[in-house]
Amino acid sequence: MENKFNKLGLDNNILRAIADQGFSEPSVIQSKAIPIILSGVDVVGLSQTGTGKTLAFIAPMLQKMTMDSYLQAVVLCPTRELAQQILVEVRKFATYLPHVRAVAVYGGADIQRQIYALKRGANIVIGTPGRVIDHINRHTMRLDNVHFAVLDEADEMLNMGFRADMEQILSNTPKNRQTIMFSATMSNDIRALANKFMRNPVEIKVGEQNTTISTVKQTYFITPKDKKKRALHALLMELPRGKTLVFCNTKTMVDGVQSYLQKMGYDALALHGDMPQPVRKRVLQEYRDNNGGIMVTTDIAARGIDVQDILHVVNFDLPQNKEYYIHRVGRTGRAGKTGNAWTLLNTPAQVDDLRQIEKSTKSTILQGNLSLDGLTVKATNQKPQRRGHNLNIKKREQRRIGASSKGQYSKVTRGRYSRGQGVLGQVDSAQQTNAKDSQNISGRAKVTVAGKSKRGTKTRTLRNVHKSKKQPSKIHF
Repeated sequence: MENKFNKLGLDNNILRAIADQGFSEPSVIQSKAIPIILSGVDVVGLSQTGTGKTLAFIAPMLQKMTMDSYLQAVVLCPTRELAQQILVEVRKFATYLPHVRAVAVYGGADIQRQIYALKRGANIVIGTPGRVIDHINRHTMRLDNVHFAVLDEADEMLNMGFRADMEQILSNTPKNRQTIMFSATMSNDIRALANKFMRNPVEIKVGEQNTTISTVKQTYFITPKDKKKRALHALLMELPRGKTLVFCNTKTMVDGVQSYLQKMGYDALALHGDMPQPVRKRVLQEYRDNNGGIMVTTDIAARGIDVQDILHVVNFDLPQNKEYYIHRVGRTGRAGKTGNAWTLLNTPAQVDDLRQIEKSTKSTILQGNLSLDGLTVKATNQKPQRRGHNLNIKKREQRRIGASSKGQYSKVTRGRYSRGQGVLGQVDSAQQTNAKDSQNISGRAKVTVAGKSKRGTKTRTLRNVHKSKKQPSKIHF
């Protein structure tokens, strides 16, 4: 089969690495952007998510790298996960380019290790704006010789408040650098940034702006708010097995939904910004490796995270704007494959909001019916353990009996403490022979336990009476 990447002007070493990854035909954005970027002009690329923007800037960037060890290219992206992903892709396509040394820098990771990697001679840095600024201020990263700068998911970085950091970073690079900006959506802020830091950029549009991918079937359900988790359970029972992403708007909701799904018997993972970076990395890898896995996440996974073969996207919460809806839905139906997007709504206002998203994205979102009847709630069959008077008695009795085993009192072993048994403990067999007679143990009377009483009553007694003073025990039942 002919590799159509050969017609884009890429070097043989890069073409060889692309072929190793199984790619033989470039996507539309790749076929349009790669030759223009190789020509040296600035580019603003607008394309739907999941259409191959990453390779569109990695391939020409690698071709422009020289044998020098100083920093030559910087790639900015909004999240740690995306920085890690781009690093992996760069290393894949630079397999036959031994002079290329790439490093990812982002918050939540050991900065000393990053400093050590930079000192060893990194000529490509992929990072989040905040951590790149940190290295610039520490003088552990110099951008004086950068001739290739990439802003990936630029609109998301602006939405996250990175505008000042992005402008500071670009201001520290030479004015004659080549600047590439990629985004799934376009806004006035993006245009203002392009006008300020780019030289007559060529704008490349693939598909219609602010639209969802046509290969994704979109459906919504109306369900009461107090039955939303149950509706999610019902939906997952009906869906064909496959990788599933469940999006929530808050970190607290992510934890709550994951906990509920685990109680229902699903092997569900959780991902959000409060998790330590090593945990986030492990969760993503585990999700990638599980073909039928479920991951509950915030919008941290809506942008730029490339997980292959996601079959279902579920909006447990309606996203706050159409851009996030586009990116969430764009996690499925990638690379020409089909996918499904499901949205749970519980108010008429949310239905109106979704209709506005449908209109602005020029997509079709159908209403579906979801039956909650007949669901088996696995983890709620058992009543929760009662935390009443008897439970406190149990704890105090256990401490008391533990003290008796040290020789001050008769040795007592715990029996079963369950409804209908009524036996709190049993006197040691050696002590039982004369159970009706008083026994002198360290100057004290025997321990007596009255059994065969119903749980919840106060008829059981455990007394410890001193022979001389006849004082009642401090433990009362």
